[in-house]
Amino acid sequence: MISSAKLEVQLIVDGCKKVGVTHVVISPGSRNAPLSIAFDEDPHFQVFVVPDERVAAFYAHGMAQKLNKPVVITCTSGSAPLNYYPAIAEAFYQETPLIVISADRPLEWVDQGDGQTIRQERVFDQMVLKSAQLNEIHSDNQRWHFERNLSEALQAAVGTRKGPVHLNVPFSEPLYETTTDIHILKNWVELAETESVLTKNSKSKIETLWNNSEKRLIIVGQHRKDSDLQELLEKLALDGSIAVLVEHTSNLYSPYFVSNIDRTLNIIPESEVESFHPDCIVTIGGAIVSKKIKVFLRQSKAPVIRFGVDFPFMDTYQNLRFTASISAFSGLEFIQELVQKNPHKSRFGFAWKKVDQFGSDDQKKICAAQPWSDLKAMEFVMDVIPDYSNLHISNSSLIRYALLFDPIKSVNYWCNRGTSGIDGSSSTSVGSAIVSPDEPHVLVTGDLSFFYDSNAWWSKYLPSNLRIVLVNNGGGDIFNIIPGPKSTNQWKKIFVAEQELAAGDIAKTYGLEYFHAASEADLEKHLSAFFSESANGKPKLLEINTMKEQNSAILEGYFKSFKKRV
Repeated sequence: MISSAKLEVQLIVDGCKKVGVTHVVISPGSRNAPLSIAFDEDPHFQVFVVPDERVAAFYAHGMAQKLNKPVVITCTSGSAPLNYYPAIAEAFYQETPLIVISADRPLEWVDQGDGQTIRQERVFDQMVLKSAQLNEIHSDNQRWHFERNLSEALQAAVGTRKGPVHLNVPFSEPLYETTTDIHILKNWVELAETESVLTKNSKSKIETLWNNSEKRLIIVGQHRKDSDLQELLEKLALDGSIAVLVEHTSNLYSPYFVSNIDRTLNIIPESEVESFHPDCIVTIGGAIVSKKIKVFLRQSKAPVIRFGVDFPFMDTYQNLRFTASISAFSGLEFIQELVQKNPHKSRFGFAWKKVDQFGSDDQKKICAAQPWSDLKAMEFVMDVIPDYSNLHISNSSLIRYALLFDPIKSVNYWCNRGTSGIDGSSSTSVGSAIVSPDEPHVLVTGDLSFFYDSNAWWSKYLPSNLRIVLVNNGGGDIFNIIPGPKSTNQWKKIFVAEQELAAGDIAKTYGLEYFHAASEADLEKHLSAFFSESANGKPKLLEINTMKEQNSAILEGYFKSFKKRV
């Protein structure tokens, strides 16, 4: 086997192996040539070449999410690494282990007018768990220092809290020399795994908060599928005093959970709102999509307990009283002990579930009465997602539509809700589908998100197991839904950013089999062929046209149609 002649590169490659890296996404360049050569020559790694650095980073983000292990991205110097920033931010807030390796010019050339030379050291510091400047090695002491820093940075990506790390590596010319004399790490410092536990004093404080409450609510943000956590939450939900609220992106499903939060909140009569306010809130997981539940729980003024190693001081509901940097499972295990020790007779949780069930019972009838629209299209799409699929949903309005329909237990739900941007939804889904070729993947995306990220399809790795559903309503429909934009002169021109583009030519350019639907009948006609095996080994694209429909008005009418029967 050959590798780069640069010792620094050989050590980085060996370190990546030690933390479990098997996939590397490279954006071509000259300054990162030593890294490109070393990774590509090593049969341990699967290497993907993606020219657009922003797309490459989101590919890697999707890969790392699906694999649940670190993925490397590497690029040349200058503006190239700056294009990584959106995906790095998303990875930071979703605890996705990305290893970002930016090649750099030697330090003495920074700010000296040399090509592709900018201030790269620590450029991602606000959005990474660790930055390391790994300079060239010319002595044993420098190697010792290099390997120590490398050990710390790489293992930060896969520690108790996972996330992105950044290695900035200046390379002097020559860049393309190779060797068969390959060195491995001599001074690797292994980071031991640790587990935090609640002290007796902390348990006592939580017990006091919990036992002083009769109406308890547990709310779960974005989360990976976790059968143990789901089983534990189901036990808690059987206690009448506890309401368990989840979203599709929580990836936790049970008939005992409230899974359609906005729909449920809409049904609660104004006269009974206070009775649905909790006395105590326990929160786990990442971001919550529903703005309505955030406002509702802030208004309750209930004390909040948070469990989780990620963002322990995240005070979404503005009344955080106790936080514990322990696993969500460990925290809820203790809550379960308290429930068994001191059960309450409150029926608060059952009341929440009763209203949720009212919404589920009325859903089909209300949706059947709706005309062709985004809502109607999403009802159809959410009903035909194949079992055991990976469903990727883009921001902004479509994820909110998706949450109105009952989740499918076997489906994995993915959405870039770390930063909630539209910039990498397509690329993330491609990366995820690439590393799980035996699983079906479906991307449901809006037009602005699709066109914004159209370089996702500029790739020779497009996976045949991906199906793309594009709901094209002619702009950013979220600005037709939220209050405020309609009151301005800039409503349609700037906020909605109305457009009349169709995706057929993009599909043709990249060889995607293309379907077009402008009605429910069209959808039904194309469904079988759309989900059938790909003839050319690439994804298929189904564009649903709702441009001329009154989508926001229809959504408003949908909410008004539910009977207030509590």
